[in-house]
Amino acid sequence: MDISLQFLGDKAVMKISGSVASEDVFELQEKLNEVKNSGVKRLEMDLSNCRSMCSSGIGKVLYFYKDFQEQGGEFEIVKSSPSIYELFTTIKLNQLFDINL
Repeated sequence: MDISLQFLGDKAVMKISGSVASEDVFELQEKLNEVKNSGVKRLEMDLSNCRSMCSSGIGKVLYFYKDFQEQGGEFEIVKSSPSIYELFTTIKLNQLFDINL
């Protein structure tokens, strides 16, 4: 897994590539905390090069979404790979936040 994070004004852009496995969850959590503590009001996540995500990774995204939303933040998956899109829509995450293919 590789994560890049950029801050552009009042938004952050996070790009995740590869597979998010259980051993990667700590790094994912650190990056999400960095966004949450930065004061930005929007996170755009690009998962277009992410092949898969373990249940722990999905859990970290969900916890981030809940906390970020409570702080008044907006979260969107602006791009996703077909496999991630199918996974996230199957478990109905698209009912919580926008997920784009």
